[in-house]
Amino acid sequence: MFNKNFFIYFCIAVGAVFFAVVLFLFVGLPGATKNAEYGATFSRYYAQDELHIDGNKILIAALDDLGIRRFRLSAYWGFIEDKPEKWDFTTLDREIKEISKRGGTVVLAVGEKLPRWPECWGPEWWKSLPRDEQRPYTLRYIERVVNQYKNNPTIVAWQVENEAHFLYGDCPLPDPDFLRQEIALVKKLDPGREVVTTDSGELSAWVSAGRLVDKLGVSVYRVVRTKNNFIFRYWFLPPHFYFHKALIARLFGVRHVYVSEFQMEPWNDQHLDDTPVDKQLETMSLKQMQENFYFAEHMQLSPVDFWGVEWWYWMKEKGGHPEFWETAKTFFKNHQ
Repeated sequence: MFNKNFFIYFCIAVGAVFFAVVLFLFVGLPGATKNAEYGATFSRYYAQDELHIDGNKILIAALDDLGIRRFRLSAYWGFIEDKPEKWDFTTLDREIKEISKRGGTVVLAVGEKLPRWPECWGPEWWKSLPRDEQRPYTLRYIERVVNQYKNNPTIVAWQVENEAHFLYGDCPLPDPDFLRQEIALVKKLDPGREVVTTDSGELSAWVSAGRLVDKLGVSVYRVVRTKNNFIFRYWFLPPHFYFHKALIARLFGVRHVYVSEFQMEPWNDQHLDDTPVDKQLETMSLKQMQENFYFAEHMQLSPVDFWGVEWWYWMKEKGGHPEFWETAKTFFKNHQ
């Protein structure tokens, strides 16, 4: 029999809980994060193939001019094993060596889906295989990369896949069971290092991926451009939103949340090198960059890895706007 009073009380209780969660996520005035560590993602292939700038010059400048010491690099499978069993680690070796010479550290990402478009970086010979035949090769590639670098002290953590639960990019459909296999393999091969994975900061609850790993990296985007060219701004999300969301996720088994990808470059629907600078500035002006740095400083999360070092360099060398590079230089100088 329907109990009207019970239904009313139940709705009130649910509403109260919802209101309390909203207040918890959105209300607060946190100060600057203490002892935070800041770094950057670096992609040589994005620099060279999309921005048409020597990636080695950018990496050296990021190390020696900006003073960055924490990097996220990717073991892009299509370049490491272009042909079956023909392994080439020359480029990745050189990048890690340059960072190591300066006392830096590397989070090395492995998997089918890695930072930068097209998101999934498997070799062409692998892409032609049926999905059930692809997976064993993926695990073999991960094993080869981990064994290549597990004795290198510059590597401080393995990132397994990039936003694997988030349907985006030219990639196979998300497969949570296979992600568990990949993570288990890396932990078995190198039990002494942290294993992380990543998720969308705004469009995911973080729990399904986060409880599988030692740390969960999340992306933070402040200004995006939709397919119909509409610019959407996350003005309503304060810095502490992510920290409070991390506290809730901790209740469900997520041990540690950090920022693996903080937007510091424009959001465009074509290569930046083919995009007029004025259009780039619509989604990443100098003012927006400065606001983003302030936002990152007040998130109460650490480390924070910024996304866009290649673009800062491009703007300095080709775009006629060196102030982006100089602003980043000041930021990292103040946080050494």
